[in-house]
This record gives sequence, C-alpha cells and structure tokens, in this order.
Amino acid sequence: MATSETSWDFIIVGGGSAGCVLANRLSARSDQRVLLLDAGRNDRHLYTRVPAGQMQAFPREDMNWLYMGEPDPSRNNRVDIWPAGKIIGGGSAINGMMYVRGHSSDYDHWAELGNPGWAYKDVLPYFQRLENSETGDASVRGKQGPQAVSSVRIDSPLTEAFIAAAQEAGIPANTDLNGENQEGVGRCQATQKNGWRYSTARAYLHPVKQRKNLVVQHGAMVSSILIDAGRAKGVRYWQDGVEHTVTAAKGVVLAAGALASPKLLMLSGIGAADELSEHGIDTVVDLPGVGKHLLEHPVVRMSFHVKNARTLTSDLRNPFYSLQHGLDYLLRGRGALATCIGHAHALARTREDLATPNAQIIFAPLSYDLTGQGPKPYTRPAVGVGIGLCRIQSEGSISLRSNDYAAPPRIEYSLLGEPDDLAQLVEACQLARKIFSAPAFSRFYAGERIPGAEISTAADLEEYVRNTAALMYHPCGTCKMGVDDAAVVTPRLKVRGVEGLWVADASVFPSIPAGNINASCIMVGEKASDLIQEDSAHD
Repeated sequence: MATSETSWDFIIVGGGSAGCVLANRLSARSDQRVLLLDAGRNDRHLYTRVPAGQMQAFPREDMNWLYMGEPDPSRNNRVDIWPAGKIIGGGSAINGMMYVRGHSSDYDHWAELGNPGWAYKDVLPYFQRLENSETGDASVRGKQGPQAVSSVRIDSPLTEAFIAAAQEAGIPANTDLNGENQEGVGRCQATQKNGWRYSTARAYLHPVKQRKNLVVQHGAMVSSILIDAGRAKGVRYWQDGVEHTVTAAKGVVLAAGALASPKLLMLSGIGAADELSEHGIDTVVDLPGVGKHLLEHPVVRMSFHVKNARTLTSDLRNPFYSLQHGLDYLLRGRGALATCIGHAHALARTREDLATPNAQIIFAPLSYDLTGQGPKPYTRPAVGVGIGLCRIQSEGSISLRSNDYAAPPRIEYSLLGEPDDLAQLVEACQLARKIFSAPAFSRFYAGERIPGAEISTAADLEEYVRNTAALMYHPCGTCKMGVDDAAVVTPRLKVRGVEGLWVADASVFPSIPAGNINASCIMVGEKASDLIQEDSAHD
C-alpha cells in the first residue's frame, strides 16, 4: 500500500544489499525523513531464512527478476539468466551467502583509477563498521556491526582434506581470507547468524523498522527520476497499478543494482544521447558511460567422485541421515540445512608472475547436475568445485529495450570474449585437478566426474570451458565511478551533471573485486551513507 505522504528528505530506490544499509544510516537522524522504495516482495518466507532454501528461492519469479541476457557469441550463443533479488534485501536474500571482502589491491586499484578515498586503507574501516564477525582478528575484522558473519556451520572430513590438498598443491593455508592477508585456502565465511541466513534486510532494516521517520514500500517500481533545473527532485513509481509522485528535499539515491540502476538513469534521460533518442527519450544529461563497462566473473564447474565418505547430496538417499541433518539444524543451527554455496575456498595464482590471486576455487562436499528444471542433487558420493576468474578483461553493456519502465533491460555480455580470460580459466581447472590428485585427498578420491578423465589436454579443457562456463552472478560496473569521460558518478558517488542524485550499489565499481562481491556492496552502502550525509549538509 502506497504511503499517503509525498514529501521526503531522501528517497532510496532499491532495498537490496546497499539500499538497506542506506535506509538504516540515513534514517538514524530523526530529523531526516526517508522513503525506501523496493519493487520486490517482503522477505517473510522460509526459503529466505533457511540457508539450504537458496536452491528453491532462486528460480521463483516472485523472488528473482530472472532477466534473460542476449546470446553470447563467445560461448556458442548461450543465453544466460541474470538473476537479481526481487525481494527486500535484494541479492543478499537469495544468494549463496559467501562473505568475501576481495583483495586489498582491488581497492588500491580503485584509487589508482582516480577515486580518492577508495583505497584499501579508506574502505577497511567501513568493512569493520558493517561486520559482526565471529571469526578473525579484531584489528582488521569488525565485531560490533549489524551484519552477522559466521564460519560455515557444518563439518566434513572432505572439506578438511581439500584444504590440506590445496596446501600440498602450493596454496598457503589461511585461517581468515578476509583478514590481513587475502590469499590462500581456508574455510568459507557466510552472512549467517546461528545458522540462519542474515540478509541486509535482517541486519539493517528489520531492527529499525519502527522508526517513525522511515517508511518502506514493497512492490513499488520506479519509472523515472524527476529532474528539474539540473537537480533530482523526486521520483515517479507504480504500485498496484497506480502511479505515484514523491519528492525529495535533499536527494534521490539509486541502489537498484548493476542491472536496474543504469536502466532507470536512461529512462530518466541520463545516458548516451543517441541511444536515448532511439527510444524517444529526451536527453537530460549526455553520459555515454551509463550502462557500459558491465563486468562479471565467469565460473566453471568440476566434480569428483569420492569414497570412504558421505556427502550432503548422497545423504539424501538415506532417510536416517536426512532426519539427522534436520534435527542438527533445529537443535543446533548446524548441518546440511545451514550450508552456504561453499564450505572452503582458495584465492590463488595460476601464474608465478602475478602479484595477486587470479583464481577462486570454491569447494563443497556435494554435487549436482544442471537440468532444465534447475539443479538436481547427484546422489552418488561426489564433491564439487566452482572455479572462478577473479579479474577479467571482458566487458558488456546494459541498454534499454524500449521506453517502457516495466520492460527488462537488454544485457549483452561476451563472457569469454578475451582469449586470456579463457586461458586463465583453463589454468585454474588444471590447478583444481592438481589439488584433487594431491596425497591429502587420495583416501577419498574415486575419479573425476565432470568433465571427466577423457578431457585430458589443455585444448580439451579449453573446449570444455567454452562450452560450460557460466555467470558467477556478480554483475557490476555499469555506473562506474571515476574522473574519466566514461565515468557515470564521481568518487563521491554523485551522478555527473545532476545535483541531489547518487548511485550506491555494485554498478559504481570501477573494476571487479576478487571473489564474491556482496561484502563489497554492503561496504559501498556504508561509505555512501557518509558521503551523502556530508554532501547534502553542504547543498
């Protein structure tokens, strides 16, 4: 139901990983009235609370926008689903829950690209501010923040064997990959609390929902930003078939994500003038960079049969083990139902001349097959790894299909368009094979399931990667910050050429961080809240 009030201090568009942070921080001042508009549903559902419910939440059209990309010429014209959370909490309500800050050099690179205030030393306090981490050294990890971060709450001898085998393969052990050093192999950390998923809605929004100066609207799809005399004055949105107009005295913050934020800028007349004119949209600010510079991590799956051990998916065949897992979760918040997408992971280098990790290898003591009906558990004992490329050269774009606000964006991306990206993924697959052939895993190893021993040469692996590489679901960069002509926002996240308008989500990343990016999105929300507060005080 729409709010009857039409005038606010701040309007936040998008209640995802960064938007929930902004709603909390900007409404902390009781004299500031904040409206959060989210096009998705509420998060009252067991699938968004029990971690193992991720597989059931992902394909639901009421929880995921399930955008379809254009055919990818680098992968035999494959058409991908590009997910985006259609629910309060955004991606943090349906993602794999892995908490990875990225590598410190990622943020130093952001600063080198012309973004002062975004070096690792600058963003570290925001990571600490957001975290309530049960692991890690308090000198670099936060212990009192809103966002719960826990160790994976399930043990398996297979996980420990993977960690030991990775060390034998030359990857150093690391007890905290979000700590002082961000290279090596160790157990995963998850955005969970006591075994329950802890989205940013749970962490930031639910604790303050009684604030009288904060209103949250679900099912509210913004159609345009109102810009008058070079300043964002408010937005138009649709809810239950009715159009509403609301104004913002201090400004509008876009936090709709890397796929939707550039779309909304373009619908509002901010983008490449020639592209806007094709859809009959008058240009307010000619910003050719809007929607460009789309970045994404590619991932390749591998799987290995095991012996002398149970796996989480093979346990599904046994009613006793299934009951055991259920009771373990209900009584202790542990076990299979508390699983996140990875149990251990390695950030490693496939080339000696690299200064920082270029590959992420994510391990889980389970395996599944991809079918037309979604992932299907593989019930013979087998483990799986996801092999991701940390830094990519390929870029894509987001553009409009029409001037209809309800039309999904056009997503064009050539995942393996750069030959060296493909070469590095092949090297990472070879490293994974080296890990599983190491002595520490030998008592469990029972042969390679996917892609199989017959895929033996580098050329075979290259073909396998090209045929099977998929999105890691880490889109970013489409409203990148910077000082060059392609930048959409300034280093203070203000949209160039418009006052009172900011973007604060993964779209502002000038380059993609190593590993899963949700932690970086939350950090951007924290830092953005300070920048916006400072800038609006001087307007």
